[in-house]
Amino acid sequence: MLGMIEDVKVATRSLIKRPGFAAAVLLTLALGIGANTALFGVFRSVFLAPLPFPDSERLTFVMQTGSFGCCGPASGPDYVDWEERQRSFSDIGAIRHTLATFTGDGEAERLLSLAVTASVFDVLDGEPALGRVLIPADQASPSVVVLSHWLWETRFGSDPEILGRTLLVNGRPLEVVGVMPEGFDVLSPWNRTGRFALYQPFADSLLAEGRGNHSYPVVARLAPGVTQEAAEADMQRVMRELAEEYPQTNGDRSARVFTAHEYLYGDVGRMLGLVLGAAALVLLVACGNVAGLQLARAAAREAELTVRAALGASKAAIVRLMFTESAVLAGLGGLLGIGAAVLVLRGLRAVLPASIPRLDAIALDGSAFLFALAAAALTALVFGLVPALLVSSRDLAAGLRESGYATLAPRKERLRDGFIVVQIAMGLVLANGAGLLVQSYQSLRSQELGFEQHGMLTLQVMAAGERYPDLAARADYFERVSLEAANVPGVRHAGWVSKLPLNGGSNSNVLVEGRGPRSNSNEGPLVEMSFVAGDYFAAAGIELLQGRTLIADDSVEANLGAVINRAMAERVWPGDDALGKRFSIEDEPPEWITVVGLVEDVRQWSLESAVQNEAYLHAGRSWTGAGYLTLRTDGLTLRTDGDAAALVPQAREAVLAVDPALPPSDIHTMVDRVEGAFSQRRFYTTLITLFAAAALFLAAAGVYGTVSYYVSRRIRELGIRMALGGGTSEIMGLVLRRGWRLAVWGVAAGLAGAWASTRLVEGMLYGVGPVDAPTLVIGGALLAAVALGASAWPASRAARLSPVLALRAE
Repeated sequence: MLGMIEDVKVATRSLIKRPGFAAAVLLTLALGIGANTALFGVFRSVFLAPLPFPDSERLTFVMQTGSFGCCGPASGPDYVDWEERQRSFSDIGAIRHTLATFTGDGEAERLLSLAVTASVFDVLDGEPALGRVLIPADQASPSVVVLSHWLWETRFGSDPEILGRTLLVNGRPLEVVGVMPEGFDVLSPWNRTGRFALYQPFADSLLAEGRGNHSYPVVARLAPGVTQEAAEADMQRVMRELAEEYPQTNGDRSARVFTAHEYLYGDVGRMLGLVLGAAALVLLVACGNVAGLQLARAAAREAELTVRAALGASKAAIVRLMFTESAVLAGLGGLLGIGAAVLVLRGLRAVLPASIPRLDAIALDGSAFLFALAAAALTALVFGLVPALLVSSRDLAAGLRESGYATLAPRKERLRDGFIVVQIAMGLVLANGAGLLVQSYQSLRSQELGFEQHGMLTLQVMAAGERYPDLAARADYFERVSLEAANVPGVRHAGWVSKLPLNGGSNSNVLVEGRGPRSNSNEGPLVEMSFVAGDYFAAAGIELLQGRTLIADDSVEANLGAVINRAMAERVWPGDDALGKRFSIEDEPPEWITVVGLVEDVRQWSLESAVQNEAYLHAGRSWTGAGYLTLRTDGLTLRTDGDAAALVPQAREAVLAVDPALPPSDIHTMVDRVEGAFSQRRFYTTLITLFAAAALFLAAAGVYGTVSYYVSRRIRELGIRMALGGGTSEIMGLVLRRGWRLAVWGVAAGLAGAWASTRLVEGMLYGVGPVDAPTLVIGGALLAAVALGASAWPASRAARLSPVLALRAE
């Protein structure tokens, strides 16, 4: 222990004598460790941290698969059958995500609400802070509500007398029977970033309707001793039974069981893991640089180390001394890295996309500090121990017989060169990944969205409750809002749609006239169903290609009409004119819908999702037979002459003028919605590109340092060559060849690494393959050019040496 303390003192004095070297190493390590620690904090908080429920690792989502792919929610009757027949879950519950208009005690407000079966509270082991949770009897005639803790606190001032109070939710009086504890939030695959304000009973009547209406995610808790795989096999057994009993709706359906953590955060975790991996590569590149500096410094200290050996120091003591110096640097770098991580995390919080879940929970905790210490220890091993062992392995006594111009031992030179080769290779792996992501981002930005985002304002409005009990009342409300909004100065068109672009939707397999009966409702083309009213196509800027848009008569049962997109026309009726063709959502008997118009394709689900077949139906018909009920929660779309954002106050006032109890929510320009859809990909792409640039810079610095050291250790040799007639070009060529060899080996290793890493980025690309030859060629050429460029200055300096001065230099 005394020897270690003495080594620390000696190492500290040695570093103080070389402040430039120490500062360069500490800055490099602080930035590398800081960036990795901050990103680890984000990764852990978002992806690794357990869910805030007891035994959260046993929480699962049960979803359906089928001809549509994976994964979809269950229907009400399917859920009831699952609950009765499954043998793998201790509790199972269904949820239904919605928006609720909350009135009373101030201004009306739209809030996130969740309808849940009473069993959901058993699944999540949720105990109320006040009152009780929902019970099965509440589902028979829903008239109660449970509040979230944050709504109770912010809206009602934590009033302990809240129980028994009646609130108006969607125009219906509901009694408050409970308040959930702080931090409790029901899981929802459609709301990973927000908080629910209200929990309402899931009506039993909904569970009995429409086996073909797949709208309800199912959350379940694994029974003791049951694995995820066993539960999935059990649910597939249940689905096979249902397929035999109900071939019309369940003929091709099966089930998948996901851990709740995987289902909710898996995609975000993969992307954050990729970014963290990129940061780790940059740290390794930095370690390679520092290791090269350590090797060079060790070579310069051979005389000192020889004297230590002559005075009785063992090789183990010399190794310990050199490694202690590296450990001191790494330890100080780790401490500075923690400080840098705090600053980096603040910057990340400011730019992290709002679509990333659990942003409020992001923090640097004990695990992040342990990560920083582990990173510091790893860097000490990487750049400290290997150089120390190599120096000690040499016959140090020979150092006294060598003049100062002696070169590094070939083994040390090969190791130093190896560090540079690895740096170039890692730089190429990062440059290739960044190039692929940049191309993907550009492909997404350049694609046609199918609507005109500029000058488009969107609002979410709900017409529900006792004042709007049926379709006629709701249709009248939306008609009056359309007229009021169209009269706002600067608004040219106003229309309604059941789902705004990029927000997903509802789809159904359809029966095409003339193609015979279907054996089940899952056969036939899968079509996205959107319900529109008013002047929606003009308001959204969707181009009409053929025919006409919808009119009120298209909702009449004897004259049902639809507008379809280009994709549906080309896929369902290839090579034929789709106008006048008919299809049906129902089979027995079919309700034929006639195609009256053809419009341009719209990105309905997401930017990355392929364009779906889409049919626009008039919202004046409820289509309840197919499980749809329109004009409940709809997007009001306004086409404006100028800046759409400037009309937000007037648009809001127009909606409230029709009914002050129904405030609009989620008011955004379509430009903001589109940019929000790009935000995650833009964030990841920017970070990885920055890391690639950092790796490029570090690789260039490493090559420059290696070649410069090569020149400085061979000044006498170069002087002799020049004295014997060696020209400038010969000297430059000698130096440049060293840089060129490093570049060639580094690029070759990098190409192999880039090829091996393709599977990591494959699922994150759009419009470009995981192996893109131009990207690899450009990346390799860039790294080679950087390596040669970094070699050019030392080569030029060597070529300008005076032979006389070079021979005297030692």
